[in-house]
Amino acid sequence: MRQLIRRSRWVLLGAIVALTLSMTGARADMPESNYALAQAAPFNQVTTYPITALPSSATYRPVGNWVGRLMLPSVEDYAAEPGDWAWLEVWHSPANPELLGQTVKVAWKDAPLLKSYVEAVTRDVTFSDRAYKFWEGGTIVPIRLDGRQNVGPLQSLAGARPNDDVTVKLVGDPVLTEENGQPVVRVGLEPVQVTGREYGLVQVLEPDASVEAPLPEVCPGESPCPTEYFKVRHFNSATKEFTGPEETIRIPQQPMLKGDRFFSTIRELTDSPAGSEGWYVYGSRDEAGVFTVQALEPRKLMQLNPDEVILGEKAGRNYLDRQNWRDTPARKGLAQKVLVSPTAESAEGAIAAWQVGDYALLIHLFGGIGGENQEFTPAGTVTGHFAYGLAQVVEEPIAQEPQFQINYQQIYTHNGGAIIAGTHDWASYTGDMQRGWLGQRPLSDIVVKLDYFIEDLQLGDTTLSLFRELLIQAQIIAARYRTGDGAGVTAISPATSCVQDSNQALFIAIEQIRLQAQQDPNIQAYIEANPNDPDVQKIEQFAALATDLRQSLAPYGVVRPDWQSNAETLAGVNARGNELATRSGLLAGIFSWRSMMPRWGQDDIAFIFLKNGADLWFLRPNQVGGYDPTIAPIPPTALFGLIPGVSRVALRLARSFAVPISGALVGYTLLALAAIAAVTLSYGRQSGLLRPQFRVDNPLKAVLNLVKLFFVPALLEEIIFRVSLLPHPTEGVPTLRWLAWAALSLGLFVLYHVGFSWLRPKASGVLHDRRFLLLASWIGLVLTTLYGLTGSMLAVTVVHWLVVVSWLYGFGGLAQLQGKGPDIAANA
Repeated sequence: MRQLIRRSRWVLLGAIVALTLSMTGARADMPESNYALAQAAPFNQVTTYPITALPSSATYRPVGNWVGRLMLPSVEDYAAEPGDWAWLEVWHSPANPELLGQTVKVAWKDAPLLKSYVEAVTRDVTFSDRAYKFWEGGTIVPIRLDGRQNVGPLQSLAGARPNDDVTVKLVGDPVLTEENGQPVVRVGLEPVQVTGREYGLVQVLEPDASVEAPLPEVCPGESPCPTEYFKVRHFNSATKEFTGPEETIRIPQQPMLKGDRFFSTIRELTDSPAGSEGWYVYGSRDEAGVFTVQALEPRKLMQLNPDEVILGEKAGRNYLDRQNWRDTPARKGLAQKVLVSPTAESAEGAIAAWQVGDYALLIHLFGGIGGENQEFTPAGTVTGHFAYGLAQVVEEPIAQEPQFQINYQQIYTHNGGAIIAGTHDWASYTGDMQRGWLGQRPLSDIVVKLDYFIEDLQLGDTTLSLFRELLIQAQIIAARYRTGDGAGVTAISPATSCVQDSNQALFIAIEQIRLQAQQDPNIQAYIEANPNDPDVQKIEQFAALATDLRQSLAPYGVVRPDWQSNAETLAGVNARGNELATRSGLLAGIFSWRSMMPRWGQDDIAFIFLKNGADLWFLRPNQVGGYDPTIAPIPPTALFGLIPGVSRVALRLARSFAVPISGALVGYTLLALAAIAAVTLSYGRQSGLLRPQFRVDNPLKAVLNLVKLFFVPALLEEIIFRVSLLPHPTEGVPTLRWLAWAALSLGLFVLYHVGFSWLRPKASGVLHDRRFLLLASWIGLVLTTLYGLTGSMLAVTVVHWLVVVSWLYGFGGLAQLQGKGPDIAANA
């Protein structure tokens, strides 16, 4: 019966969508999508809210200094005024109140770097057959841009949706000028996507049953649905408490979308533990003057008072690997914060290190949807979504306290909810009730502070900034995503995804800095002439971090050709000119396999920063807001992550394989070989077990056997006894626990060799010989130690292989396995 009711509601919503689209002037042939279903509700339409001066009362603040919605100029407009620009319907401009409600032109400032950026991403847009198929299937692609030429980043942002409803705030020191008799706003950065026009800080008291309004017809849980009207009390900046005026506001219940799911709900909102410190409500006032909420943000999540402080790198690694996503379903509805500091000596010192004005890198990841209305999890894998961003500690003007202010650099494929690739503030991407993920998914935003990464390094007249370069490159790729590089659609593939291309931006940023340093002869001269300059002293740390990041993105030094080509193109050293390469096949994805899974991406990059001394804040909302009984939060995973046991082994395999070859790794490997050789040669020859007798009857067969021995037994045994059983060094497992696993691993390794005689009875003599077992124990101990120090599958496999080959072909091992060796019965 419930499913029948839901289907009938789908039919009703479909009719409403068709009627709404015909009234708003949008394309009448827009297919059914989550965006279309949401837009069927008048409270989700920007035209529902009249344009009035902001703030509407003393308890609210505008979401920015320049606020409005972008509107796509016509083809004729661009023919008359070529270039990359868009219209902005002005909702707020405090320095120019006369512009309220007017439409002004937004264009780029005249600067060489901005010109290069626009040229790099400008495309002629001609939809491919694939783009049309995605559109017909309910994916929102930039249908209004099809057939347009020279589409730049402002035009692609304004035309990203079928309707003119992209709400933004202008940043980058916008400058108002008058050109050809019309107002023009020149900007230096891409507009930031926002939700609502103003915001307030309120305590949600109770539903307001006195408001005579129909209840929502559809909502999660049982009928009847709760009222959309709530009594709230505003925060009083003078008393620093919720003692301000009371007001009734509307928090709409969002429509049901595809899959019988809701992006947000208002059920039991007043009881949400995430709202214990109040809610920031973002929205606009309707024609009746009622403030209508379009985004929610729990104040608790942004305050700089962690629920827990973890000190030390090893404990931090353990939290990152094992605690961050532990018991995710049980944490439903909670908003939690943990601060990890590898260098602070006390919790107070770790917190005090974060001050107003500080900037930090943001590494974003969200998880999956479980429960009754769960999403599909192929092979027990929850992929999630990955992004970089910018966090800043600011003094929030209403609460007058330090808080995080977060902007995401979303590299986002085209989707049914019309989430647009580009720069989003927290309320737009996470808190938006129409398309944000706050109420649907668990999220992990890791805020990373490392001074020499965040701050510019000023070397004479040259400035190096890996952080700034990362944000620039992410913005370039996001602009390319909006047009599908001219084909009209960007879809997920093994080589094209949020995590792959966010990390392509990081790789290109690293290469840009490297090439800049190589091509500027003044940098090395300045370093040599100013060894005591604080920025010069940071160079070594900066270079070590860049090396670690590059090795993570290009394991064993193998770089995706399109990544390398794009890095050279954007640096101006590629013969391709401004043409950027795009590859989407499986082979391209294999080259960057380590950044193929979002969970791997966040964990690996965060670990590298932690290892290099960074402080990490973990901001962890888990399906926060109202209560939806039909869904549950589940963590993002590596491959097969929901299959018990298998996920941990798969993760260890990936991490052990990805350890890059370095001087330290080679050194530890050589030490291990020396330790094995010293003991085995001395004891083996003295005891009579090992006798030098090199012999190869068939060279070709011997070479083939050498290859086989690398895989079996060397690689196979190392995967079983070291990689699968031993916690990887990145897991941060306590030493005693690791030693217990090491003892188990070593014991099983020795017992395996005893038991192997069942498969090879002729070898039982040597396999049961106590001298052989003593040497096997020593070799297993050295290999276990080597793996504990390096975490490298390659290192232990190579050592294991060399030992086996040396024994078989140099010390009579082949004969002993055939039972033809010296008499060993006395030692069995």
